[in-house]
Amino acid sequence: MAKAENDLLAELLAACEQLEERYGRRKLLKHADFIEALVFQILELGVKEATARQTLERLRAEYVDWNDMRVATVREIEDILGGKYYRCREKAEDIKHLLADLYTAFRRMDIQDLLTVDGIATLRALPDTTNIRRDMVDRALLLVLELKVFPCDEDQFKLLKFLGGVPKHLAYQVGVRKVEESLDAEQMLRLSRVLREHVHVYTMAGEDEPQDVSFGLKKDKPDSKAIKKPTGSVKKDPAAIRREAREKADAKAASARREASARTAKSSEADDAQDEDEEDEYKPATARHEAAVKDKTTTHREGKPATAAKGKSGTAATKAKPDTAKAKPDTAKAKPDTAKAKPGTAQAKKGTAQAKKK
Repeated sequence: MAKAENDLLAELLAACEQLEERYGRRKLLKHADFIEALVFQILELGVKEATARQTLERLRAEYVDWNDMRVATVREIEDILGGKYYRCREKAEDIKHLLADLYTAFRRMDIQDLLTVDGIATLRALPDTTNIRRDMVDRALLLVLELKVFPCDEDQFKLLKFLGGVPKHLAYQVGVRKVEESLDAEQMLRLSRVLREHVHVYTMAGEDEPQDVSFGLKKDKPDSKAIKKPTGSVKKDPAAIRREAREKADAKAASARREASARTAKSSEADDAQDEDEEDEYKPATARHEAAVKDKTTTHREGKPATAAKGKSGTAATKAKPDTAKAKPDTAKAKPDTAKAKPGTAQAKKGTAQAKKK
């Protein structure tokens, strides 16, 4: 029995140290005020320890009491946190809702009188009547009263089982009781904080199931100089050689098919473009041809008689031209006769003159 308890303790501490390697180990900040312990849990999640403590001091200095902070606006709380604070708007809203839930539950903000044996049960019942998380209430009681309760919700317990802190067959209630029996108050505070931090990290990344401690960290690139190249010839398995040859052949065939498909597509696009160009060239020529035929038809219908008349007269004129040409030589021939007749006329005139004298 003692060996089993010691094994469980060792496994729990090993899981805690794994997470602390990433999120660090912090000094425990004791709180005398239950509400302050709740507010500080909101401030420290995902934030450095010193930054969270300084911010808590600014809040306490800004407001007179918790009721004064309760009636403040989210924007006012956000301004005190500072715009560069991690998830500033979300944390300001969480603080505002927390104080509102406490006031709704008790109708007052001074609840220090509940930090007694009788009031502890009332405080632990807050998650049943408000939106305040159970692990936050238990952690606040552990910080203020050192009440030996393990602050852990079901998601954090699943992560603890995933990291090997508790046996995987244990149910939630039984497992939490085993942790409370194995760890002291300080160890429980250490473990609960880092469990909550890691669950927050992978939940913000959209993961619902537990993740390894290195989740979200950038892996260092291996040093190329440190990698030693193998020397000498390495014999490969014949089956592996055949498999590589088949893969290369399949890759080559697939590449050839892709190139052929690309060429076919390109050729098809070029043919389509050429057809469009030919069609565009054909359309104007066809239009001109149709217009010419239409004009010719119109002219034929309107001017056919005149054309016919013109044709006939033109034929007659053409036929008359040869006769006129032939007549010219006759006229030319008659001129010499006329010229010859002139001397005869002159002789006759002389004869008439002589007869008159006689």
